Amino acid sequence: MCRMLGLKDYDFQKHQDMLKNFFELAENGKTLPGDPPGHLDGWGIGFYKGGRARVHKSGRPVIEEKLEFFETCRRIRTSKILLIHFRKSAWEGTSKAIHAHPFSNGDILFTHNGTIRDFMDLRKEILSAPPPVESKDSEVYFHYVMSFAPLDLIKGFRRAVNHIRARYRYTSLTCLFTDGALLYGFREYTQYPWYYSLYYALDGETKIFSSQPISPDLHWKMLPKGRLLVF
Repeated sequence: MCRMLGLKDYDFQKHQDMLKNFFELAENGKTLPGDPPGHLDGWGIGFYKGGRARVHKSGRPVIEEKLEFFETCRRIRTSKILLIHFRKSAWEGTSKAIHAHPFSNGDILFTHNGTIRDFMDLRKEILSAPPPVESKDSEVYFHYVMSFAPLDLIKGFRRAVNHIRARYRYTSLTCLFTDGALLYGFREYTQYPWYYSLYYALDGETKIFSSQPISPDLHWKMLPKGRLLVF
């Protein structure tokens, strides 16, 4: 579970206010019934430099590392794609950098909002390049997608998702991913659509995905259930 932000054509000078608004979701973003407030089980930023994917991750609450978060965003300065993830763990004792998103494989970056309950069975289906032993559901989900991706990223993603939908127990498969050129947003859930939300908006040349609307001046639209949108 988490709050996610994806920006196509990121520029720190232009998007500082948007980053500040998204940062507020770490403490005040929507949560599921019965859950404590906050998405404070780690955070991560994925970006591109020189055409190559880079990831900065931490297992600590982002509100305790506010200066590091904004300094990292400032240091990146510009990126064709930027992904940010604030994690709320479904698994006890996993607030560690290794479980923070985004996950990467070559130049592909991936973030997920949701839980796959029986992910250990899904893990057994990944015959080539299996994820690390300590991986939880989101990383297994990503590795399963990547097991099909060499054929074609979109076709491989759809094949992986259709298989998980048919055979596994999950709350949501909602995710953002990118190959460095295109930004993909996908929304799928079995319950709590108001939490497993994914909005999109345009800000001039910048295309945006966010778990919740974060800039009141923009026209936000909810991505429909089952829809894959590509910027």
